[in-house]
Amino acid sequence: MKTASLKKAKFFLSSILVLVLLGGIFTQAISSNVFQDKQTKKETTTKSTKSETQVKQKEAEKLICAVTGEEADPKLKMEYKGETYYFCCKKCVKKFKENPEKYIKPKS
Repeated sequence: MKTASLKKAKFFLSSILVLVLLGGIFTQAISSNVFQDKQTKKETTTKSTKSETQVKQKEAEKLICAVTGEEADPKLKMEYKGETYYFCCKKCVKKFKENPEKYIKPKS
């Protein structure tokens, strides 16, 4: 009888010890922001994805011919008043050089 009681007591004490250790580990994890870091990483990834998308959209907008509005060749570009303008062909570059103000869209 004593042996069975002793085994139950050891099992009970071992269970309590395991729970206390797990509780300590969990508390330490919370205090060291382990769970918050995972959320922060997700937010950072989401923000960087949004920024990359915005940059790609701006690049896509820039790669429109300033004269015709068609898709521009990235090699055919010209700086004018601090802005870079792209063109689809050499004829458009020539037209733009002759009268750039005609092709510049007013900024909103």
